[in-house]
Formats: sequence, structure tokens, C-alpha cells
Amino acid sequence: MKKSFLSIFLIFIALQAFSQSGSLSPYSFYGVGENTFKGSMENRSMGGLSVYSDSISLNLLNPAAYSELELVNYSVGVDYSNINLKTDNSNENATTASINYLSVAVPTKHLVFGFGIIPKSSVGYLLESSDDSKTPKEVDRYEGDGGVNTAFLTFGFKVFKKIRLGLSANYDFGSLEHSNSRFLEGVELYTRVQSNSSLSGVSFDYSLLFREKVSKNLTLHATYIFKPSSKLSSNNTQTLFTVPGSGGYGGDNEEIDLAAINLDKTKITIPSSSSFGLGIGKETKWFMGVDYSMTDKGGYVNKLFNLKNVEYKKGSKIAFGGFYIPNYDSFTSYFSRIVYRLGVRVEKTGLIIQNQPIDEFGINFGLGLPFLGFQNINLGFELGKRGTKNAGLIEENFYSIRLGLTLNDRWFVKNKYN
Repeated sequence: MKKSFLSIFLIFIALQAFSQSGSLSPYSFYGVGENTFKGSMENRSMGGLSVYSDSISLNLLNPAAYSELELVNYSVGVDYSNINLKTDNSNENATTASINYLSVAVPTKHLVFGFGIIPKSSVGYLLESSDDSKTPKEVDRYEGDGGVNTAFLTFGFKVFKKIRLGLSANYDFGSLEHSNSRFLEGVELYTRVQSNSSLSGVSFDYSLLFREKVSKNLTLHATYIFKPSSKLSSNNTQTLFTVPGSGGYGGDNEEIDLAAINLDKTKITIPSSSSFGLGIGKETKWFMGVDYSMTDKGGYVNKLFNLKNVEYKKGSKIAFGGFYIPNYDSFTSYFSRIVYRLGVRVEKTGLIIQNQPIDEFGINFGLGLPFLGFQNINLGFELGKRGTKNAGLIEENFYSIRLGLTLNDRWFVKNKYN
């Protein structure tokens, strides 16, 4: 009972923490925000591989991988990111910190089930532009906040000795806030249009995992993950404000009648995606693998904003990575028991702005630090790039420092002695 209460308490804390934005990217304006969840710390340190699974680490990308767990697993991850934003005329830096996920997984006699919360997307940006050629001078400010979170319930089970299946049922929820303000030099009041959307929906993930011994020491891993298309219901409001620039009292506001133009309730489509993974390794020693993912086109369109020169085409991602453990059961050298991870990812997001693809690249490093038996502290570091300076857009160069904590416990064990 105490353990169940602790799990519920941690989920409640996470709900509060995930209300904070985990993005700094101007590209998070589009769709439902930047895709911020790319796996647990173990996954991300290997470039986002979804094909690997073992008995003490939770693979949040692959429901079928849950079936490998032999101990109750508590996992939490946090992230600190620094981003450099470049255009042809400016160069700015910003930082953010956020919780990436919180989950609990419980093995039973016939299956493993898990639950938790993860960020699906995040909105967070603040941009300004000025026009000195006009009189009075104009300054436009663009701000965004919010995102979509996913509360999930996952089941993984073995159907045959070599085949595992998995299912995840997800409740997606969140809110988006976008505002556009215009300041005129010498004019006391400025104007702001604020748009708010409350989002909710249900989605599912299905996966298959295959493991086969191909020699005495080598094991082949293969996986397929399918995420059908889903929809988010969006309840929208839009308000026009006039606000004193001094921050004092005054001004006015008027809510725009979105129902008159059929924009008070809209649907946002999350496109379907498929992922294939293949890898090979020696148990408790090393592993290397590759994942390839594809996302359908046409999703993420937010009808509340009539955006020009923006398209959502097919996306894809390829990830390559693995790990190495010098000697997992060494009694004399702690460093020999550390898991050393490395990975690379190349992602075509499918977002096209002014005919320019907004692509991502990242190289990842990680360490799995064992302590107190099967507990682990996972450290990760990523260097990456997103976007382009072409066509007046923004190039982002970033680094992220990540920390994950994995705690393992054994439940439902009958005492042999009283």
C-alpha cells in the first residue's frame, strides 16, 4: 500500500512539473509544439534506439520491451538544455530545465504492466522584431507556452519463447497559449491577441519484439512499432487586449467570437508512424543496433492559425547506437561495471517553412552508473542542431545534459520463513 501511494504521489508531482514548458525553440510555435519526448535516458544515450531491452531497464519507446522486466521498476528523467539561436542578423542564447518522464512498471506472473506520464510536445518561445522604417516605430513580440502530455498504461507479454507483444493506451492532454503583441513608440497602450487551446485525446501504440540466439554468445534483436493516426480535440478561445505599456491599470479586452467562424472547437490530427529496429549483441557485454522511423504527412495542422508557406510532409528518423560494459560483475573495478553508451540520430521532422525543411541532428553520449545492486544513475549528453538560416529562418545549436534514475524492487515475493 505504501509503495502504491508513493507511485500515485510521484505521478501527481509530475503532473504539476510537466505544466512547465520544456522547449526554447521558435519552431515549437507550429502544430502542437516541439516533439520533446525521444525515450528514456538509456534510449536517448544510444541515439533513441527502441530495439534494445533487458530485465532491469525500462524502454519507454517500445511497449513489447516491458515483457523483459523481472523487477518492479521506477524511472524518472530530467533534462537541462542550452540553445543558441542564430539568424543572419542576431545571435542569442537561452536555457531551460524540465522533467522528461516518470514511470512505474510491475512484472506479474503472465505479463508486465506499467503506467506514468511523459511530455509529448512542448511550446516555449519569445521572439521580437522591430521596424524602424515606420513612424511611429513598431515592435512585434511573439510568445508561446504550454504543450501536450501523455498519461499512459502499457502492457507487455511473451506469446512465444522468442516473440513479445506490447500495447500502450494513452490519454493525451494539455494546453497551448500563443500571443502576438504590437508596441508603437510613444503610444501608451499596446495591443495583444492571445489564443488559448485546451487539448485532449486518446491514442494507442502497438509493438512486436523478436529475440533469437544466433550463436553461443550473440543475440539478434528485431522490433516493429506502429502508432495509428489519432486526433486531439481542441477547445479554443481568442481575446484582443489593449494594455498599458507601463504595466499599470487601464486598457480593455474583447473576446473574439470564434463560434461564428467555426473555430471554437477544432480537431488536430496526429499522423500515424511506423518504426523498424534491428540489432545484435552479447548479453551483459555489448550491443549495437539501428532504428528507422517513418511518419505520415498532413498532420499537426492547427486550424486556429491560417499559416502561409507552411507544410507538414512525411517525416523520417534514423538512429544508430549501442553500449559497452567492460565487466558487469567485476568486484575489483567499479569503472568496469559502468555502461558506456553512444548514439547518433538524423531526423527529418516533416515541417517545411518557406520551402525549407526543418531537420534535426544529434550525437549522444551516456554513462550508466550502477549502485546498490540493480539501481542505476544514467547520465547523458547530446550535441545537436535544428533548422536553418536560409530564407530568413533560425538555426538552433544546442546541448543537453540529462539525468535519469532507475530504481528496481521486488514485489509479491512470498516469505519462506516467518
